[in-house]
Amino acid sequence: APPPSTSSEQMAREVAEVRKYVDSGTREELAIANKWADGPSTPTPPGHWNFLASPYIRKAGYSEVRAARAFALLNMALHDAAVGCWDTKYVYYNPRPSQMDPELKTVIGLPNFPSYTSGHSTFSGAAAEVLSYLFPTDAAYFEAQKEEASISRPYGGIHCRSDLEMGKAHGK
Repeated sequence: APPPSTSSEQMAREVAEVRKYVDSGTREELAIANKWADGPSTPTPPGHWNFLASPYIRKAGYSEVRAARAFALLNMALHDAAVGCWDTKYVYYNPRPSQMDPELKTVIGLPNFPSYTSGHSTFSGAAAEVLSYLFPTDAAYFEAQKEEASISRPYGGIHCRSDLEMGKAHGK
């Protein structure tokens, strides 16, 4: 589905929500934003999800072939998420919250590509789905990580709620 119109009340509410996080975010929210930003020159978020998957694969005692299969399933889903997300970004070319509200200053680096949909949310929706399939007893953990990765983006000032929700659905 398309994003909300940039002139809509919904978009105004979503930008105001991001502004609230940026202006009065808690230490915990800032820590979450930075945790999922990972830093320059890092393979985030796909690398972050591979890092999360590693101990589960190791703990399962998978053979080299099964471990390779698990990583292949995860990374094929992450790749598909990237292709779908970036295709969507450039179809709609939606501005970021700081482009809608020039007074809004991000607390993490501002990506140089369109906002809708959130890459972190799309990647995380795909990764959580695959890892929950592979490790069903730990599905709640992967779901929680998906939600945390997603909400980290408005905490950092770079995505609106509709970016997150559509990204998670798309990734799944």
